[in-house]
Amino acid sequence: MGSPASPGSAGTGIPAEFRNLSQKVRIQLSIVIVITIGALIASLAGILNGISLITPLLLFIPIALAAYWFPRQGVIFAVILGVLEVGLVFLYDTRELAILTFAVTTASFYVLVAIAVVISSLSGGLKERESRYHGIFDYSETGIFLVRNGDHGLQIMEVNKRGADMVKDDPDALVGTSLSQVWKENTPREEFLERIKAERSVSGFESALNPVEGGSIPVLVSGARLPGSQIVLTFTDISRRKEYEEQFRISNLQLSTINQVIGSTSGANSVHDLTQSALGKIAELLGFEFCGCRLAGTETHGSEVLHQGDDALFRGITGDSSMAAQEWLDAIDRQVSIYYPGNGQVTPDGSPTLGAGAVIPLVSDVGPLGAMYFATRQPHTFTPDEMDVLESLGKEVGTAITKIRLSEDLRIANQRANLYLDILMHDINNANLASLWYGDLLTEMLTGESRDIARKMIEGIQKSREVIRNLETIRKIYERRENLKSIDLDRIIRAEIAHCPDARIRYEGKAPMVLADDLAGEIFTNLFGNSLKFGGREVQMEVGVNDRGDDEVLVSVSDHGPGIPDELKEVIFNRFQTSTSKGSGKGLGLYIVKTLVERYGGKIWLEDTVFGDHHAGCSFKFTLKKAV
Repeated sequence: MGSPASPGSAGTGIPAEFRNLSQKVRIQLSIVIVITIGALIASLAGILNGISLITPLLLFIPIALAAYWFPRQGVIFAVILGVLEVGLVFLYDTRELAILTFAVTTASFYVLVAIAVVISSLSGGLKERESRYHGIFDYSETGIFLVRNGDHGLQIMEVNKRGADMVKDDPDALVGTSLSQVWKENTPREEFLERIKAERSVSGFESALNPVEGGSIPVLVSGARLPGSQIVLTFTDISRRKEYEEQFRISNLQLSTINQVIGSTSGANSVHDLTQSALGKIAELLGFEFCGCRLAGTETHGSEVLHQGDDALFRGITGDSSMAAQEWLDAIDRQVSIYYPGNGQVTPDGSPTLGAGAVIPLVSDVGPLGAMYFATRQPHTFTPDEMDVLESLGKEVGTAITKIRLSEDLRIANQRANLYLDILMHDINNANLASLWYGDLLTEMLTGESRDIARKMIEGIQKSREVIRNLETIRKIYERRENLKSIDLDRIIRAEIAHCPDARIRYEGKAPMVLADDLAGEIFTNLFGNSLKFGGREVQMEVGVNDRGDDEVLVSVSDHGPGIPDELKEVIFNRFQTSTSKGSGKGLGLYIVKTLVERYGGKIWLEDTVFGDHHAGCSFKFTLKKAV
């Protein structure tokens, strides 16, 4: 507490240190000084009048006040005041009571110091706790309101700076006012107070505070009951969290729309279905009443126009001469982006005026395809993220339209190719049959070298028929996607052997039922034909069927022909690959065999009939799945 050390500035007479203290401290210090002077005067008067046994007790008052208000300086002040009192007694006390007075004064000195120590300690603890309380209360990031339940509802007793800032008012001006002035949502407020009564404390209650200037601030409210009908309430501003939640909701809606549009593009079978689905989902994302799509025509596809929603709005816009409507319609014609947010005013129901609109070009790698367009009577602010999403959707839909159109073009091209192939095979086969008939007549009519030439002509025609049959088989393989079924392998083998009556084929035993389809016979047709082609009509062939585990059979077709060199065994099944430069094969027969075996879930490979000697013939071995 101490006395001033230097005089104040000229004209004031007040020390600078005193002027720098707060008003409350100056008042407290002034009271202590006044009471101290009064107590010293009274004590001195008592000593001079012979009543010094009582007057020292008056010094307890300033010492108690100083120790309470100034805990750190209170003990020093008590010591100084006690020494001063002892000195006064020693100088002015009468001799008759000197010993007794001095003893009482000395005892009071120790009592004064002890009282100062106790009060300072207690006051210091209180002030420390008060300081912590005010530190939490004054500098908290949440608004804190101390309210009391009075006759006129909850009255605000104290509010921190953050709480006053939230409602945009002065803390002192809020004291004594009703809580309902800043927390105006009656139903949530009453619900919260009922919970406080029942549970004593409540946390995480979502509501809103209302600033005095109007509006609302979303908050989380927590509270607890205190003694004396008091309640402490904390309000945490969650405006930022609400913004993030709204942004997150919009982002989720955008992602959901993108996923739905992508899903519709991948599953659509026609351009009409695709655009109809995409338009509906994007219009839902924007909250627009009208949507449409205009696709430009190509050499193979005609132009298309699709509208959904409020057609009356579109008709009104087309008849509107305003600049906004004309720019929107022009953007559709030119297939360019435009995002018109409107003038901020809601148009009346039924009005043809464009409230807000967007045009999104449909583009792909092949170039612009058209545009999607959207309109509403309401104003709408397009955010940068929203525009990026819409542009991405335009590219996604445009790419999907291009894929569908290319698929349709490919389907038409395949249909035409198959038509041409059917015509060629039908006409060539008919010509080949006629040529074979005339060739047989020639061989009967001719002799010698002429007859040999006629036979070679017949062989060439037969090779042509073989090529056509292989092409027909390959087409069936790629066209058919039917499920495998149970096939009698024994019946197929015997039927194919019967088709080669002049061949020397040995088959013994009984083959089981296997999983295959109606093309399974082509495997044996091509393997028998391959052996006859390169081994001649005198080549010997053997067909073997053996179990290979519980669910597979191993089939072998072996011959004793010229064989196949080791370097060709790995590539012999490739398309257009032949085992030798001789012969007539076009490399399709064994490719067909491998394709069918793998289609049935098996494997095929080539071995020598006599191990280590590829000149002694070859053995084709493959596996098939048994039918259950």
